[in-house]
Amino acid sequence: MKMLIAVIIFGILTHAFIQVSSESKCNHEAMKNFDSEKYFKIAHTYVTHAKNGRNSNFCRELTTTKHDNGTVVTIAEGHDETDGTTYYSKIYCSGNPTNDELGEFSLDCNFLEDTRKRLLGNYRLYTSVIDTDYKKYAILYRCTMIGPTPLENILVLKTNLSAGDEEIKESLKNNGMDLD
Repeated sequence: MKMLIAVIIFGILTHAFIQVSSESKCNHEAMKNFDSEKYFKIAHTYVTHAKNGRNSNFCRELTTTKHDNGTVVTIAEGHDETDGTTYYSKIYCSGNPTNDELGEFSLDCNFLEDTRKRLLGNYRLYTSVIDTDYKKYAILYRCTMIGPTPLENILVLKTNLSAGDEEIKESLKNNGMDLD
């Protein structure tokens, strides 16, 4: 009888785990009527806000290019400050759009330089464009899987660091989000 109860409990737990893990994936609806040609004209941006960032003392720049063969390349470089120490990293990501017309991209990334000496190695990054005006800003959902767990973030990218946030705040509000 104890064995039967143990098997039933194991079955219930396994079923619950499968349901949770099958729903744990990187996915976010991209903006409607996304125009990839306009989007890739925004070549250089600054990350001004990160919803789930480690700290507020960071500086990150992204340079994104779409090559003639369709490959998307993003170079992310910047500085983070942790416990009074400043670290530099440079990350190279490349891949093909998951669905170019829908604003979804899946890129393979690796650290080119990392003074923090993290052991992350190569990883896959899913990106979805939540909103953009194709000139001054873009709001991105970015996610990578760490084992069975998605590590998600919302990034605000701007082409001009000193530009205001009103249009971005309105867009975030329309998408049920905010900068805080």
